[in-house]
Amino acid sequence: MIDHYEGTDLVYNDPALAQRLRGVLESALGKDNVLIQEPITPSEDFAYFTEQGIPGFYFSLGGADPDKFEQAKASGTMLPSNHSPLFSPDVDPALHTGIVAEVAVLRNLLN
Repeated sequence: MIDHYEGTDLVYNDPALAQRLRGVLESALGKDNVLIQEPITPSEDFAYFTEQGIPGFYFSLGGADPDKFEQAKASGTMLPSNHSPLFSPDVDPALHTGIVAEVAVLRNLLN
């Protein structure tokens, strides 16, 4: 095994699990609020779970103020990410949405 000091492996979502949980999230949050992104190549510690044979499903939660998000999109800029000291989510709706999403996913997986 090669040690990684400056990064981690890629995250891989199990396709069957992702499809299953997409419907769960659409039911919980509304179909228009669940977006499917094209594959990207970030690295995340979460990848270590999938290396152990555990099917993975990693999803992101949007937490930006909608007005600030639209302004950034219109100007071609990006809002600070969650790893930035300038990260400033719209806490109340983001936290509520995250809890609803997690509970829906966990209920389905534990059923």
